[in-house]
Amino acid sequence: MDGSLIKMVNREDQHEFSFLNISSNTVGALSKEFAERILKERKVDEIHQLMYVPIENHEDLKWLIYSLHKAIMDEKDVSVALELADLLYFFIVPAYKEELMCKEDLSHMMDDILFIFDLWTDENIIELVDAIQYELQKVERKGL
Repeated sequence: MDGSLIKMVNREDQHEFSFLNISSNTVGALSKEFAERILKERKVDEIHQLMYVPIENHEDLKWLIYSLHKAIMDEKDVSVALELADLLYFFIVPAYKEELMCKEDLSHMMDDILFIFDLWTDENIIELVDAIQYELQKVERKGL
């Protein structure tokens, strides 16, 4: 899979963001339809595959965060919730934390997601939520 990056400059506030350049034609890339199926079926052993959804621009990232938000709102299985939190912590937040904090729509969705996760009593989920919040707060402290 191509691991190159596309640099995007937001001309309004001059922040530079990087998006993984995984095109829909790249071997191993997941279509949005397949990602939606994974989120609908919520099979624990397939959720990690969502990191192979092409995120080439803000709209792609927004779609993924919105889809995760929707899935998390309805989730009842702690194993699935833990996998979704893992996906956020190990893939989405490290790669896109600046974009998540700088764009109001994404920031609000992330706040909602973390609030919902925080309602779980599973210590692993709580630990991941704390770690995600710490990473996002580091971005806030930088003044982005």
